[in-house]
Amino acid sequence: MNNALPIPTPDPMPLPGPVWLMMALLLLTFLLHLLAMNLTLGGTAIALLCTLRRKSDAFAARLAGDLLRVLPVSLAFTITLGVAALLFVQVLYGNLLYASSILIGAFWITVIPALIVAYYATYYSKSHPGSTGALWVSLALLVAIGFVYVNNLTLMMTPQRWLAMYRESTAGFHLNWNEPTLVPRFLHFMLGAFAIAGLIVFAAGVWTRSTEYGRWLVARGSQWFVAPTVLNYLVGMWFLMSLPHNVLLDLFTHGMLAASMVGLGMLLPLAAIMHVILAAKTEKTLVHGRLGVAATVLTLVVMVVIRQLVRNAYVSPFVHLHELPVNSQWSVIGLFLALFVGGLITVYAMLKPLTAKRGKPMESAATAD
Repeated sequence: MNNALPIPTPDPMPLPGPVWLMMALLLLTFLLHLLAMNLTLGGTAIALLCTLRRKSDAFAARLAGDLLRVLPVSLAFTITLGVAALLFVQVLYGNLLYASSILIGAFWITVIPALIVAYYATYYSKSHPGSTGALWVSLALLVAIGFVYVNNLTLMMTPQRWLAMYRESTAGFHLNWNEPTLVPRFLHFMLGAFAIAGLIVFAAGVWTRSTEYGRWLVARGSQWFVAPTVLNYLVGMWFLMSLPHNVLLDLFTHGMLAASMVGLGMLLPLAAIMHVILAAKTEKTLVHGRLGVAATVLTLVVMVVIRQLVRNAYVSPFVHLHELPVNSQWSVIGLFLALFVGGLITVYAMLKPLTAKRGKPMESAATAD
């Protein structure tokens, strides 16, 4: 631990399981949170676009209604899975996260009331499908919450900035503007959310491709996926190039994992774009649709791994996870894993109505409320 910096000592309480297991659970829960968050944030944006066009496009009005029935459920999953991921971050990096949370405390503490208002606005939009005001409020709050999270989780990794910020003000109104990756990282998440929501619309269209509405979903969903993914490809390059030199050096000089992940992160989105376009333009909609979705899911997995590798490179001078005390509680871990798997099975059972009727992929979502 670097004593020249004001970094709190790690919690003396031992980890409840080995570091590799805590890290695996962090990556898994964050991946699941990311999927739910992308549907919620991107789906809210698409629902707003479709609501604005509801008078001129009957299919847009129908999709807006479908999404508004799904969004309250996806927002609940986003919050629950986000709490799980944040808990594992606290277990491994609690001394960093608590310090950065104090520095941006005025913004950090507003996340909960902002979520409550966004949740209410989502439900209001569901019961008032022609209204756009609540959707604007929900979208703005979700974007703002994402920005606060990106600030905190980047500030967490740069303790060399903490003391100067604290001396400047102790009121908690700091944001991490000096972080070169802040803007591209934030844009990367926002564009990715819109793209994944577009892909979900596309997948619903592939499932119902025999109907006129299904073909419309394929056409619109492919557009909403391809355009932001192309932009995100450029933003991803910006993000990579904005990483500090020592972080890039650490990434690419410690084995082949990081280089392999970055290579896959560049190739998989191209494959996803190609298959989604082919699904929308050719007769082999199902085959290319499945391949496009698979390539996108693999891209998300790769991006989650890259994100963790970047975090490791940032904090490696300050944090040595292998030195943390461990007192494995395997009975508790086993119970947690059993409940976690049971929870996933329950979620699947709740969401099964979404695909129970081939012609109405989203309309049964109300039963999951």
